[in-house]
Amino acid sequence: MKTKLNANPVNPPAVGVSRSSRLLLVGVVALLLGGLFILSGCEHTGGEFSKLDSGQAEGTNSAAVPAAASSRLQEGDVVKVVFEGDTNLNAVVKVQLNGSITLPLAGELKAAGKTQQELQADLRQVYKPLLQVNEINVSIISTAAAVYVSGAVLRPGRVSMDRPLTALEAIMEAGGFDLNRSKPSAVVILRIENGNQKRYTVDMRKALRGEDPTPFQLRAFDIVHVPEKTFNF
Repeated sequence: MKTKLNANPVNPPAVGVSRSSRLLLVGVVALLLGGLFILSGCEHTGGEFSKLDSGQAEGTNSAAVPAAASSRLQEGDVVKVVFEGDTNLNAVVKVQLNGSITLPLAGELKAAGKTQQELQADLRQVYKPLLQVNEINVSIISTAAAVYVSGAVLRPGRVSMDRPLTALEAIMEAGGFDLNRSKPSAVVILRIENGNQKRYTVDMRKALRGEDPTPFQLRAFDIVHVPEKTFNF
């Protein structure tokens, strides 16, 4: 008598794995998949924050350093006014003692106390109804601003202030300290503020050694006096 084998592939014989074992296996697989998903999510989130931080750092590093505030025009300054649409109006003018300049078609305009950019904007407003191409550029040719250095320096006198100056720079422009006579520890700066004269005493020895983190910045028409040594006999 031959034994008849069950060849039905739809219901294969059980391999011997219990139901509880199968459930445990499915749970382990689910936990593994969940852990991989969490790790993937954390990695993605960390990547986004890293990119954001990097972008902010790049923005900080690549951002242009704000320029210093433009100095204001004053009596005696000479400015050049260029009209892009009508070069016949171009002019080089001096700020008069009353603080004004005189330009073609516009007459007398206030200039003293304004920055180069402010004067440029004012001129464009004034000439707007007069020009088809209202492009006007203002540049400063020379400035009347200066400081005065006196006392125990090699070349006392007027120092033009066409750029920001520190007290030490002004003294160097005046030839530097007279080493035989000067007293760098008590340099005096005289300044007019709100109609009153103020006096500042500055020890320049640290500045000479390059150890002064906050050098004394001068203003137009300051007087820098380097005193002489006192000798006791």
